Amino acid sequence: MAIETIEKPNYRRMLRPQCFVDRVAYLDFMVDFYFRVMVALGRVGFRSGFRAQMSTTLQMMFTKGKSMRSLLEGYNHSNYGVNLSSPADHTILFTLVRTAYEQLCAFELVYLIPDTDDKRTILENAYVAAGQVNRLKMFTEDGLARYPEETDIAKQDIEDCKREICNTQLFQSLSEKAQGILIETIFKKGEFQIVFTEDGKMKPHVGWDEVRDYCRLSIDTLHGMYKYACNMAHPSYLGLIQFHDAYKEGAIEGLNETAVMQMISVMSVFMMDFLNAFPEAAHVYQDADEEMKLMVRMYSESFRNRSNK
Repeated sequence: MAIETIEKPNYRRMLRPQCFVDRVAYLDFMVDFYFRVMVALGRVGFRSGFRAQMSTTLQMMFTKGKSMRSLLEGYNHSNYGVNLSSPADHTILFTLVRTAYEQLCAFELVYLIPDTDDKRTILENAYVAAGQVNRLKMFTEDGLARYPEETDIAKQDIEDCKREICNTQLFQSLSEKAQGILIETIFKKGEFQIVFTEDGKMKPHVGWDEVRDYCRLSIDTLHGMYKYACNMAHPSYLGLIQFHDAYKEGAIEGLNETAVMQMISVMSVFMMDFLNAFPEAAHVYQDADEEMKLMVRMYSESFRNRSNK
């Protein structure tokens, strides 16, 4: 179905926005669709296991979209006889975009990119172990002593994950050097950004801006989007002067519009991949009319089509 065939006036306005309100309406649409899928998935009743844990990423993405929507209301502050009224802080909006993008990449990296049982075993256990390693790093010596139950669980998880990883044929097929790098990456550094390439080699320390290379997403488009979000969100000199200039002649409205567009894009890609991974909730999309389906998948489809050119 082509954009030109859309008949619903509200959808046409979202796709051909004339003002900021139309952009926000599209974000509202995506947030509401996420909520529908969350409700459907909740009725399935996942109880435990890694699959149940990964299904929580849907709620995490929903809260980012919902939080952005709330922040877009802007703020007022009055005191000392002065009243300040301002649109949303664009640096916070782009921070949400950046974390949403990184969440998308983590989901792809751990749950979708691995294409064999061994790869899935290694990535799933790396994800859990790296999290627990970093959790223990946050404790002081006093904290470790005061919370023995939590630390014991974390340590046991780490040992269990190491055993699962080391018992795979894929791990055993790696060179001794590669095995050492993998163990150090996960259990010393607390990192799980690992990819096994088609030629059988392992690539550790895959940056968030590299994950797109392995999940068939438009390299140029997403690269620029992520770098833009990082530059806007980081507390650098560039971020400082951008913040200063943002309040000149209403420039902040344009920045906020860009942040909304980027959030919608990430939410579209994540939703389509999530529904493929969790068919238990796919009927929400399948039962929708064709126009709604196009609205949900449009950006995801665009990114994937560009990646093939």
